[in-house]
Amino acid sequence: MSDRSATTAARPSRVTRRDVILGAGAAALSLSLAGSGAARAAGANEKLDIGFIGCGGRGSWIADLFRKHGGYNIVAAADYFQDRVDAFGQEFAIPANRRYTTLSGYRRLLEQKLDAVVIESPPYFHPEQAAAGI
Repeated sequence: MSDRSATTAARPSRVTRRDVILGAGAAALSLSLAGSGAARAAGANEKLDIGFIGCGGRGSWIADLFRKHGGYNIVAAADYFQDRVDAFGQEFAIPANRRYTTLSGYRRLLEQKLDAVVIESPPYFHPEQAAAGI
């Protein structure tokens, strides 16, 4: 092994794929909040109504963080899989009529009055879903 390859192998990567995906998700969320014509200011003690696109393990974990924070109402959910959206809906007390499935279920979620949308679907769906959310 040459000195150059040993140095390269020992040096940790500064930006990981996860960092890029998380950054893109945060940027999409901030754009959906800032770019929406329907955006409004929330009062000091007012909770934000949010919808979740993607109700799998990561979506449920993130939703639990929102619940622990206490400043949010999780009011709608969309996922391709019926069992995931139903489990998510039961966990976070989302009425059955505000749980959406299929690949285009997120569009029905976005038709509601929401303050923000959390996108936790697979990354290759993010561009289309973020653009629709804006």
